[in-house]
Amino acid sequence: MVQTGTAAPDFTLASHADQKVGLGGFRGRPTIVSFLPFAFTGG
Repeated sequence: MVQTGTAAPDFTLASHADQKVGLGGFRGRPTIVSFLPFAFTGG
């Protein structure tokens, strides 16, 4: 678990446009990461 104030580990995910986006590309800039449940999954 990541604690408040700790740098997040680098990871890469596919964007909504199926492009790879890595957290490391935003290093040094304020960034918000949000995860949303997949539509119609009941979550």
